[in-house]
Amino acid sequence: MNSSPQQARRPQVVVRGEAAVLVDPEVADVGVTVRSRARDRQTALERCTARQAEVSAVVAGLGAAVERSETTAVSVHVEVRDRRAPGEPVASVHTQLTLGRIDVVGELVVALGRLDDVAVSGPGWRLRPDSPALERARLDAVRDAVRRARQYAAAFGAELTELLEVDDTGHSGYGLRVAGAMDSMARFESSDLQLDLTPARQEVHGAVEVRFAMSEPDREVFGA
Repeated sequence: MNSSPQQARRPQVVVRGEAAVLVDPEVADVGVTVRSRARDRQTALERCTARQAEVSAVVAGLGAAVERSETTAVSVHVEVRDRRAPGEPVASVHTQLTLGRIDVVGELVVALGRLDDVAVSGPGWRLRPDSPALERARLDAVRDAVRRARQYAAAFGAELTELLEVDDTGHSGYGLRVAGAMDSMARFESSDLQLDLTPARQEVHGAVEVRFAMSEPDREVFGA
């Protein structure tokens, strides 16, 4: 919405509204790598295939809690660890998991951690792209802009009269504040190992620039 020449002659106030919303994560990403080593390629592949089947069984056991399971990398190569000895074939498969239930992440990590030749990375906590927290941050930013504009207008002995322009500068994304926010503790209870995870809360930033027209300032304010 562009300002007309008449609007430009009227007193205006332009403000930037900002807001930050801190919420619990909605999704967790976990990486799983199966890596098997053997004296020949066939055996390395067979071991990797068997381990990957065990990983798939664990994932299937969680049902709908695992929203996505994708194979993102496969590798078969010869690894040389000692130049004086022949290299050994290594087969690996990397799977990326997305969990929609935060409460089962610890269970998944423990189950996968019990498997040989399996490495687990993560979890990475995040919000969904359509999370209500994004809208909340934007609307809070608008309310902040209106509040600031009213304060500025009142400081001149005036009041807001018309909305002229809104510039959605967008939300800056939801950054993970992991430092000091994701703690894990392993403990034994009876014969079962349980891993307690504290998900890192997500901080969403909203920002908006708004232009208002305002009434004529009180000239006594300038004479003070």
